[in-house]
Amino acid sequence: MRLPSFVHVGPPRTGTTWLHEVLTGHIGLPSEKETRFFDVRYDRGVKWYCNLFGDYPADVPAGEMGPTYFSNAIARERIKRDIPDCKIIVTFREPAARLYSLYRLLRAERRPVNDTFDGYWRFQINCGADLCSYATHLKRWQTTFGKSRVLVLFYEDLSSNPQGYLDTVCDFIGARRIALDRSRVGSAKVYSAPAAARSSAVARRTVETVDWVSRHGARPLIELGQRTALWKIMRRPFVEEFPPLSQESADEIRAMMLPEIEELERLTGRDLSRWKPVAQRKFDYGSADVRSVAG
Repeated sequence: MRLPSFVHVGPPRTGTTWLHEVLTGHIGLPSEKETRFFDVRYDRGVKWYCNLFGDYPADVPAGEMGPTYFSNAIARERIKRDIPDCKIIVTFREPAARLYSLYRLLRAERRPVNDTFDGYWRFQINCGADLCSYATHLKRWQTTFGKSRVLVLFYEDLSSNPQGYLDTVCDFIGARRIALDRSRVGSAKVYSAPAAARSSAVARRTVETVDWVSRHGARPLIELGQRTALWKIMRRPFVEEFPPLSQESADEIRAMMLPEIEELERLTGRDLSRWKPVAQRKFDYGSADVRSVAG
């Protein structure tokens, strides 16, 4: 049995699904995209976890995508205990866009949220949810594993230069580089959740059906069908499109997260002006900036 040598710890909605799809067939990955071993299923034991990876050549690295691990102290300590030399990957995304993307996903595919986006994220804050403490948790991962073993990436780089983003990941984990122009996935986004079901029952049945079909090997047919014009016509009566993320909502979230954003700038040396409220940016990029990252 071999334990993985790297874990992408998230946070959620930062491109882990795309990365998993691209790396599939090139490195050792678990049979489940998100094993939830280190935060939910730890009682099943390390042997169970190792068995999810199967066999792969000794010179091929293995790892998993665990976006729920990022803000979980217990998961972090368990990874350190079981895989002391583990390499950690973190991808950051502009906070307002990431929260809006998560809201859309919950509405469209998982647990339909019968509320507005503003109602959703404010409710999460009132419940004590840790939404975007990027710098705080990054420092904890760096302290636990060492800065040299924690790769910090940005979702905006995935959007603008997916090949360069992928090359950085492959070099870090010790995998052979993958040419995206010959990949079955390419540079397209995965699971962007552009619409929500009008009915919660319809959403639930749809997810259950897609999961069943996927488990029986027909996921490529689903993905092909979703790219056709006929699919868009057929689903119109059952879904409502999401509006663009508003400038007001984005700036309210950005203002709340400003201390974390500025600390992340200091830690990474990255200019994150576009992540700040419009009034506090070094340059005014206009409202189009919000719509461009709200996928």
